[in-house]
Amino acid sequence: MRIIFLIGFIAALNLGGCSSTLEWARMNTYNFEAQRVELEGEKFDVYRHKTDKSLMVSPVAASPAPPKFVTPLMLDEKLRSTARRYLENQGGRDCVITEGRPLRNQVYEFWYQCAQ
Repeated sequence: MRIIFLIGFIAALNLGGCSSTLEWARMNTYNFEAQRVELEGEKFDVYRHKTDKSLMVSPVAASPAPPKFVTPLMLDEKLRSTARRYLENQGGRDCVITEGRPLRNQVYEFWYQCAQ
């Protein structure tokens, strides 16, 4: 009986924040294989969405070396720059990031459009 209560309690906590549940569901729509992108000495994983024109970006781990940015960037700025670099590496020099939003902790989603 205690196990059933515990499972129910955990499920209620997870469903309590609908937005977080929707964000987890959104994260599961991305390809599971990431491409590693290095930006100014820091490493990030970039995941391409299976059907949409969007990317999911997250830092790999904290770098022991200080970043080489002249002016330290906020996390969302680093992740946006990483998404741009990924698109450029994939031949999408005519692509622009149109919007971005946090999905979970340090995981961001960026939408892009390419001129064609």
